Amino acid sequence: MYIEKYQATGNDFIMFKEELKNPSEIAAKVCDRHFGIGADGILYPSKSQIADIKMNYYNSDGSIAKMCGNGIRAFARFVFDHGFIKNTSFSVETLAGIKYVEIKDGLVRVDIGPAELNLGLDDLTKINNALEPYNFQKVNGYVLKVGTMHTVVYLDEESMTSEDLGLMIQRDPLFRDETNVNFVEVIDESTLKITTFERGAGWTLSCGTGVSASAFHAYITKRVSSNQLDIVVPGGLLKVEIQDEKLYLIGPAEKIVKGEWQ
Repeated sequence: MYIEKYQATGNDFIMFKEELKNPSEIAAKVCDRHFGIGADGILYPSKSQIADIKMNYYNSDGSIAKMCGNGIRAFARFVFDHGFIKNTSFSVETLAGIKYVEIKDGLVRVDIGPAELNLGLDDLTKINNALEPYNFQKVNGYVLKVGTMHTVVYLDEESMTSEDLGLMIQRDPLFRDETNVNFVEVIDESTLKITTFERGAGWTLSCGTGVSASAFHAYITKRVSSNQLDIVVPGGLLKVEIQDEKLYLIGPAEKIVKGEWQ
């Protein structure tokens, strides 16, 4: 089966040209970093009735992900490079709605959409507002949704990050389907440093929706003043623009491997 591997600020994905019959099983196998190729998830296109193309994304553990900010940038490059899409600006159907992407000057700009700050019982076991801290066993976090569920933990309020802390927050009974956990350090008025413990993947070098959620929360709570933010992640540098409460994620995506998976 023909595959390609793309990376977007260190978040890596296996790309398939065709629709998969058993994507969860394939994702778990091909993403294994010892017995497979190794990746944070798999992506493949299919036809859409409501957008130019549909993105299908599965995490490395085989679970379905509604949206992935880095994944959609890699997906956009892949479908454009292979002629599934002819224009440099196009719409992508995801499980989190239609997203609009633009490829320009070697970067991919994604209209992530607005963040949801007020979450009800469809998403959580308690009604929650992201402007108020939620106490996770004496650790404060701020819960919001940007296509998928995110919790923001500021390192000026907490002193450390750890896998145990990430897992504890991720699996808190507040969440009906777990959360991604973003540990955020404010560097200056226009710069954040973010590390994400991602649902279904663990520590990642970058998380696009996590970066977007964290940037927006830092901006509306006046921890930063600029609406054009540089985001330092372990895998490189991203940018987030905030315009009328809409979020735009900008960053690179590149092909690094092509071949056959047995």
